[in-house]
Amino acid sequence: MARPLELIDSLVAEGKEEFSFEDARAALDRSPTATANTLRRLQDNGLVDRLGRGRYAIRPLGSLHTSAATDDLALAVGATFGGREHRIAYLSALADLGLLSHPVRTITVACAKQVRVHAISHRPLRVVVEQAETIHLEAEPLGRSWRSTLERALFECALRVDLTGGMERLVEALAGGAADADPARVSLLAKVFGPRGFAAERRLASLTRVLILPLSLAPAVGHRQPIVHLDPRTKHTAWMDSTFRVAWHLDPDELRAVAGN
Repeated sequence: MARPLELIDSLVAEGKEEFSFEDARAALDRSPTATANTLRRLQDNGLVDRLGRGRYAIRPLGSLHTSAATDDLALAVGATFGGREHRIAYLSALADLGLLSHPVRTITVACAKQVRVHAISHRPLRVVVEQAETIHLEAEPLGRSWRSTLERALFECALRVDLTGGMERLVEALAGGAADADPARVSLLAKVFGPRGFAAERRLASLTRVLILPLSLAPAVGHRQPIVHLDPRTKHTAWMDSTFRVAWHLDPDELRAVAGN
C-alpha cells in the first residue's frame, strides 16, 4: 500500500483535492494498467472516490468511505464539469442550502450543453440544458463550481415544477428559507424569463400568501390574465386563488401541514 499512499501524499502536497487519471499516471510514473490498479486499490480502501470518467477526489480524514458528492457536492460537480459553464440547481441547490429534510440522491446541474455523464460519485446526474446567458444569473461561486442562490433555487423550482418531485418539497423549502429571500431578486428573475417566469412568480406569490410565509411577492395580475396552474402537470382544480389567478390541484390545508401552519 506504500506506493498508493505516496500518490495521495504527492497530490495533497500540491494542494489538490481532486485529480485526473493522467495526474495519477504522471505522479506514479507507471503504465495505464498499473495506474488503474493503484487507483482501484485506493477506491477499495475508501481513500479516493471516482467522480466520473477519469476524475477522482481525495477523501479527507474523517470522511473515508463516504462519497465525494455527499461530503462536498461543489467539489464533485466542479471536477466533473471542468471548464463548462454550469450551476448546481433546483432540488440539489435547495438541499445544499439546507432547506430539505430528506436527502436528494439525484444531482441536478444546469449546463449550457448536454454532457455524456450519467453519474457523479455513484449518484445519478440530471443535466438541465439552459441558455448560456442565464447559467450564472443569480448564482454564487463555490470553489470550481457554482450554485443557485436561495432566490434562484426557489424560483427555478416554481418554474420547473416537474423537476421538484412534488409541490411539498418546494413548500418545505419556502417554509425554511422564505424569510431570508429577497422578493426583488425573485421579481427580477421573473422578468428575465418572460411569461414562464411571470407564471413561476405567481405560483410563489400564491403559495406564500395562502400559507402565510414571509416572502412578500406582489406580481400585478389582472382579471383577464390567463389562469396559472400550481402544478402544470395536472389541470385538476381543487381550489382557486383569485388574487393571483392560480389554480391549486389540492386543498391548501394539505400544504399548510407541510409549511407548519
